[in-house]
Amino acid sequence: MNKKEPIAIVGMACRFPGGANSPDDFWRLLLQRADAITEIFPDRWSKDYYYHPDPLVPGKTYAKFAGQLENVWHFDPGFFGLSPRETIPMDPQQRLLLELTWEALESGGQVPAQLAGTDCSVYVGISTTDSANSRFDDPVLPTVIL
Repeated sequence: MNKKEPIAIVGMACRFPGGANSPDDFWRLLLQRADAITEIFPDRWSKDYYYHPDPLVPGKTYAKFAGQLENVWHFDPGFFGLSPRETIPMDPQQRLLLELTWEALESGGQVPAQLAGTDCSVYVGISTTDSANSRFDDPVLPTVIL
């Protein structure tokens, strides 16, 4: 590889609160100055278990609203060569990473199967582990839709 070669961004993909599921959607959300904060989804975590109006109650939250991604539990494991059973313990961020990597490659006109063994990279910006943490505390795990 020529070290003087420039880096090229050939594709992008994203998921943001407010239904921004593509770079174009995200840009529209920004231009509209839309509020992407919504009431916490019932499949996100149990408000009955975690919510308390008093912010000083230990182990509880007084928040009812959040910026959250839609449909984080929907995933097609077969598309990625995984069995449904393998995906049950996966954090939704791992699933999203697989989906978004594929979308970024496709948006750049790339065929993922043809990239094996090449000098191709996918750079990721990702945050929080609240889903993983909630699995340790919540007595009612979210339903996994396979």
